[in-house]
Amino acid sequence: MADPDPRYATFPTEVGIPQLRWLIEHVADGHLPVEELIRQLRPIHEAIERQGRPKYTSKEEARLIWDVLWALEFYSPNPSKEENPHEWHGVDVVLAEAQRAAKRLKEL
Repeated sequence: MADPDPRYATFPTEVGIPQLRWLIEHVADGHLPVEELIRQLRPIHEAIERQGRPKYTSKEEARLIWDVLWALEFYSPNPSKEENPHEWHGVDVVLAEAQRAAKRLKEL
């Protein structure tokens, strides 16, 4: 799923939860722009689900990853243009959630 890009040199090759963690952590640490998370997290997660039930290492890991997925569920490139703008997240909220989740994931 990774692009042929040197920033992805350490991206896990096997489809799985480590890919999601890697992407969240690399965006949170500023190694990748948040737009990469927005573009790739859901397709990677869907690929994992097509293989069967995702294998999280813990309930906490699952919850943190799902917190980021949930932030993306209500992401809009321009919330002010949505019918109910207060229900939508901009890029700043997605990045903040990724940073919060990455910090906690590293503590697990």
